[in-house]
Amino acid sequence: MVHKGTLEHQDGKQAYDQLIMCCLSIDSQQDEKKLFSLKSQFLNSFQNLHTQVAAFKEHIAGAPLSALILLWGELLCEDKVFGNRYLQMMRELIEANLLLLTSDKKKTIPLYDFSLQDPSLVIDNIRCYGGWNVSKREDHILLYKTFSEWLSKETFGYVPEACDLDRHLAQKRQISFETYIEILSHMDLREQILAKMFYLGGNRALEEVLSVKIEDIDFPRSLIHFSDDVSYPRHLFEDIKKYIQSRKKGYVFAGREQERVSTSTPFRSLKKIASELHLDPEFTFKDFTKNV
Repeated sequence: MVHKGTLEHQDGKQAYDQLIMCCLSIDSQQDEKKLFSLKSQFLNSFQNLHTQVAAFKEHIAGAPLSALILLWGELLCEDKVFGNRYLQMMRELIEANLLLLTSDKKKTIPLYDFSLQDPSLVIDNIRCYGGWNVSKREDHILLYKTFSEWLSKETFGYVPEACDLDRHLAQKRQISFETYIEILSHMDLREQILAKMFYLGGNRALEEVLSVKIEDIDFPRSLIHFSDDVSYPRHLFEDIKKYIQSRKKGYVFAGREQERVSTSTPFRSLKKIASELHLDPEFTFKDFTKNV
């Protein structure tokens, strides 16, 4: 009795032999022996490179993150257009403790520890930072993303590249991320929260969003309970905490006597901003939810 695994192996070998014949018939300058020799050379070179990269990663594991930042900075000194600005922005990230060089115990953070960190953490920290306006936060995120790409490339992926989850979510939206940020920068905190809930969440109605109560928000798990549970980035919940201040219950968007804000109030505010930015006169919060 022939086992199923044996038959599958025979079929695979036959398909592989057919692939070899196909390659040889198309490339008349090659023969089977030469092809296999080149294939073996490539495999040996790849294995040697893999060994060298593994040794390189082990060697750099203990290097302080600050040393790589300084190397990046040294390269930026040659950039006569953006170098000075980028170096200043990196210094601002460090001084604001958004990119940590030491741990809580004041111990230097090595690349090994940094490589274990959630790649999106620094970007998330920047968006949660209340010391800068929306535009400045986004500028520093782009700067950090550039640095992270460089760091990941130079360490052969030892340090994962930073993930911008907000921009990833925005890929499906009709409104570009840049336009969304420009609109946010003209809003007060309440309208910023609303815009984020629409743009970064599901397809919701203004009435539904305005009806959210503080009790509907799971801050530890970064969830808002609508008819379904919707996950949002941490910076939205930091905004909500700032907005509701010491209130523990009731509507998030409360007006006089803690009644729910009327839909016309944020609607008028958005219309004014849309006019200032020369957006479509019919622009509404619902447009933040529309996909490509």
